[in-house]
Amino acid sequence: MNKAPPPSKTKAPKDPADGGTAATETTAVSPLETAQYIAEFAAELSFLARETRLDLLSYLLDMARLEALRTIHKNR
Repeated sequence: MNKAPPPSKTKAPKDPADGGTAATETTAVSPLETAQYIAEFAAELSFLARETRLDLLSYLLDMARLEALRTIHKNR
Protein backbone atom coordinates (compact mmCIF):
# COMPACT_ATOMS: atom_id res chain seq x y z
CA MET A 1 0.00 0.00 0.00
CA ASN A 2 1.49 3.31 -1.08
CA LYS A 3 1.27 6.20 1.33
CA ALA A 4 2.27 9.15 -0.80
CA PRO A 5 1.63 12.59 0.64
CA PRO A 6 -1.03 14.62 -1.12
CA PRO A 7 0.45 16.83 -3.83
CA SER A 8 -0.98 20.04 -2.37
CA LYS A 9 1.62 22.03 -0.46
CA THR A 10 5.35 22.39 -0.21
CA LYS A 11 7.39 24.39 2.25
CA ALA A 12 9.97 26.81 1.02
CA PRO A 13 13.39 26.67 2.66
CA LYS A 14 13.99 29.09 5.51
CA ASP A 15 15.34 32.40 4.33
CA PRO A 16 17.49 34.29 6.85
CA ALA A 17 16.54 37.55 5.09
CA ASP A 18 12.91 37.26 6.21
CA GLY A 19 13.65 36.51 9.84
CA GLY A 20 14.24 32.79 9.35
CA THR A 21 10.61 31.81 9.02
CA ALA A 22 9.57 29.33 6.38
CA ALA A 23 6.91 30.49 3.94
CA THR A 24 4.31 28.03 2.70
CA GLU A 25 3.78 27.89 -1.04
CA THR A 26 0.75 26.34 -2.65
CA THR A 27 1.65 24.16 -5.60
CA ALA A 28 -0.73 24.29 -8.53
CA VAL A 29 -2.49 20.92 -8.68
CA SER A 30 -5.11 20.33 -11.31
CA PRO A 31 -8.59 19.11 -10.43
CA LEU A 32 -7.89 15.93 -12.42
CA GLU A 33 -4.75 15.18 -10.41
CA THR A 34 -6.66 15.80 -7.20
CA ALA A 35 -9.53 13.53 -8.29
CA GLN A 36 -7.03 10.80 -9.25
CA TYR A 37 -5.34 11.01 -5.86
CA ILE A 38 -8.68 10.88 -4.05
CA ALA A 39 -9.83 7.89 -6.13
CA GLU A 40 -6.67 5.92 -5.32
CA PHE A 41 -6.62 6.79 -1.64
CA ALA A 42 -10.34 6.15 -1.18
CA ALA A 43 -9.88 2.70 -2.75
CA GLU A 44 -7.17 1.86 -0.22
CA LEU A 45 -9.22 3.18 2.70
CA SER A 46 -12.31 1.31 1.50
CA PHE A 47 -10.31 -1.90 1.38
CA LEU A 48 -9.16 -1.39 4.97
CA ALA A 49 -12.70 -0.63 6.11
CA ARG A 50 -14.04 -3.74 4.34
CA GLU A 51 -11.34 -5.94 5.91
CA THR A 52 -12.44 -4.84 9.38
CA ARG A 53 -16.17 -5.11 8.60
CA LEU A 54 -16.84 -1.39 8.67
CA ASP A 55 -19.45 -1.82 5.96
CA LEU A 56 -21.04 1.63 5.94
CA LEU A 57 -17.66 3.36 5.96
CA SER A 58 -16.49 1.10 3.14
CA TYR A 59 -19.61 1.94 1.14
CA LEU A 60 -19.18 5.68 1.63
CA LEU A 61 -15.52 5.50 0.61
CA ASP A 62 -16.50 3.55 -2.50
CA MET A 63 -19.02 6.28 -3.35
CA ALA A 64 -16.29 8.91 -2.96
CA ARG A 65 -14.01 6.84 -5.22
CA LEU A 66 -16.72 6.48 -7.86
CA GLU A 67 -17.46 10.21 -7.78
CA ALA A 68 -13.78 10.98 -8.22
CA LEU A 69 -13.62 8.57 -11.18
CA ARG A 70 -16.74 10.14 -12.69
CA THR A 71 -15.09 13.55 -12.43
CA ILE A 72 -11.94 12.24 -14.12
CA HIS A 73 -13.84 10.67 -17.03
CA LYS A 74 -16.09 13.71 -17.46
CA ASN A 75 -13.12 16.07 -17.77
CA ARG A 76 -10.90 14.06 -20.09
